[in-house]
Amino acid sequence: MPTDQRTIPVTSAVTSIAIPQRPTTRLAKPYHYRRNGIYYLRLRETGSLTRTVSVSLKTTDRKAAMDASRHLSETIRAFHLDNPDATWHQLREHLIWIAEGLLSSAHDVYSLRMWGDLYEDVGMNLTEIAATMPLSVDQHEHVTNAKRVMVAAQDRLRGDSVPLMTIIKDLEGEKNQQAKAQAVGDSSEPQSVRGPALTFEDLSRLYLADRAGEQKATTLSSTKFIHGVLSEMLGALDLRVHTRGDLVALRDRLAATRKPSTVNQILAKLSAVFSWGELNGHLEKRYDKKLKLTKGTESDRKAFSQEQISRLMAYASSLPEASWKRWLLSLGVISGGRLNEICQLTTGDIITLKSGVTALSINERGEGKSVKTKGSTRLIPLTDGAYGFDLAAFLRYVDSCKAEGKDKLAQLGYRHAGEWVNQQAIPMALEGSYARGLVYHSLRHSLSSLMQAHGVPTTHAQAVMGHVTGTITFDTYGSGVPVEVLAEMLKGVFSKTL
Repeated sequence: MPTDQRTIPVTSAVTSIAIPQRPTTRLAKPYHYRRNGIYYLRLRETGSLTRTVSVSLKTTDRKAAMDASRHLSETIRAFHLDNPDATWHQLREHLIWIAEGLLSSAHDVYSLRMWGDLYEDVGMNLTEIAATMPLSVDQHEHVTNAKRVMVAAQDRLRGDSVPLMTIIKDLEGEKNQQAKAQAVGDSSEPQSVRGPALTFEDLSRLYLADRAGEQKATTLSSTKFIHGVLSEMLGALDLRVHTRGDLVALRDRLAATRKPSTVNQILAKLSAVFSWGELNGHLEKRYDKKLKLTKGTESDRKAFSQEQISRLMAYASSLPEASWKRWLLSLGVISGGRLNEICQLTTGDIITLKSGVTALSINERGEGKSVKTKGSTRLIPLTDGAYGFDLAAFLRYVDSCKAEGKDKLAQLGYRHAGEWVNQQAIPMALEGSYARGLVYHSLRHSLSSLMQAHGVPTTHAQAVMGHVTGTITFDTYGSGVPVEVLAEMLKGVFSKTL
C-alpha cells in the first residue's frame, strides 16, 4: 500500500499531537447560582476555596444566563489555552474582557484533561481548524497526522463527525488499558505518577470549611461525629480512585453493628460530601448512588394505643395546674409536637387568632430556639377537651408565667424533661401496659396514625406534623393548610376517637 494511503496507528497519532506542557493553574467546572433572581457564574481554581470569582450574568432568564455563561466559559478557555502559564489572578482579570478568540494554532489541541474539568465539553474539530488557519510546515505536519486520527475515528464510527474531545478520551482510554496491562505483565516498567491521595478526612475538612456555616450547631455536631466515623472506617483510601466496591464494603461494615436506619443516615452524610466534592472539582467520579439499605429501615419507635393515650392524659391532668410537667405531657398528646419544640415554647408562642382558635406557634424566633426543618415552622391548633385537655387551665398557666416575668413556659431543660417524661412519667402512667420503646416521640406516631385512620388528607396531616414532605407522614406530598381548617379537622378526629 502506498505511503500516502497508509493509515497511521491511532496511538502514534495521539503521541504526535500531544505536547507535554502543563498549565500553571487548573480550573474547576463553572458553578451557577441565583441571588435575588439574578443568575451568577462562579469560577474557581481546582482544589481552592479562596481563589474564586463570581460574575453577574445580569439576567433573570435562565436560557439567557446559560448563553452568557457559555460565552464567558469559551472566552476564558481560549485565553487559558493560549497562555498556559497564566496565574489565577491573570485568569480572573481576563474573564470579563477577553471575549473572543480560538486556539492560536493546531498544535495547541491536545489532551485537555490536564487543564481541569472546565474543558470537559470542548469539541474542537481538527479538520475545521486546519481549514481556517494559516499553518507553518511543522504545524502542517501536526494537522496531517491529526487528520489521519480523524479519518480513523470516523471510520470506526461509520462516518459520523466526531468532536476532538470524544476521540482523545477514547484514545486515552485505550492507552490507559494498555498501560495497566503492561504494568501487570512487567512491574519494572515505570508507573504513572499520581498526585497526593485524597482521603475522606481531607475531603471532610474542605467540605466543613465551606459549608459548616450553613448548619445549625446541633446539626454540625452530628455531622462532625459522623464524618469522624467515616474517616476512621475509610482510612487512607484515595477517593480520587475509589470504586463502587469500596463503598459497598463500607456499607456492609457499618451494617454489621448498626441498625439499617442508622446506616442510611451515615450514608446520607457521605453522599452530601461526595456531591460537594464532585461539584467543586475534588472528585472526578462518585459511586454512592443507590447505596442505602432498603430492608429493615422501618422505625422501631412504637405508637401508643388509644387506651394508653387516655391513661397518659389522665396522668397529666392529675398534676398541679402550675406544674410545667402537666403541660409538657398533655401538649405532646394533642399536638404531636417534638420534645424540643414543646420545651422551647415561650409565652409569645401561644396565640389566639381572630377566629378564636388558640394555637402553638412553632418557630425559631428567640435566642436558642431552633426547628428541625424548614417545614417544621407551623401553627398547631389546640383542641379543648381532647382526651380531657383543659385549654382554659393551660391559658391560666401561660398568664401566670407572664405575671412572673417569665418568657419561657418550660420549667425544665430539654434533657431533664426528656429523662422525666420517658423514664418516669410514661412508665408510671401506663403501669402494666408499658413496653420498651414507648417514649415522648411515640406521641407523634400516635397522632399521625390516628389522622391516617380517619382519612385525613395528607396535606392536613403534614401541616400538623411539620414535615417538609408528606412522604414521612404517609407517602404523599402536601403543603400548608389554614390553621382554622386544621382546628376543625383535629376536633373531628378527637371527637370520633373519644
